[in-house]
Amino acid sequence: SVCEGCQGVISDRFLLRLNDSLWHERCVQCASCQEPLQTTCFYRDKKLYCKLDYEKLFAVKCAGCLEAIAPSELVMRAQKSVYHLRCFCCCVCERRLQKGDEFVLKEGQLLCKGDY
Repeated sequence: SVCEGCQGVISDRFLLRLNDSLWHERCVQCASCQEPLQTTCFYRDKKLYCKLDYEKLFAVKCAGCLEAIAPSELVMRAQKSVYHLRCFCCCVCERRLQKGDEFVLKEGQLLCKGDY
């Protein structure tokens, strides 16, 4: 058996199976911070990550506040941008835009119809 992490032969007494690949126990660490992963891990592009680093690197970020958007959150979309509901606001009058409101997205800034 070959370890997915280091590509070395696994001759240890114990090994771990993650996403149909085998790992040495010592190789199960975050690819970003190198901390050992003991209870949970996130897997992407054949690399393991802790929750914090996975969210920093791969989570969808709100175009308004630049914070991560949880998969369960409701969002508003404008072209390729995604926003928290609370961040989908006109940049001039700060009025929260609702579904059906007319707006313009100009140079990454949301503008309600009146302020445009």
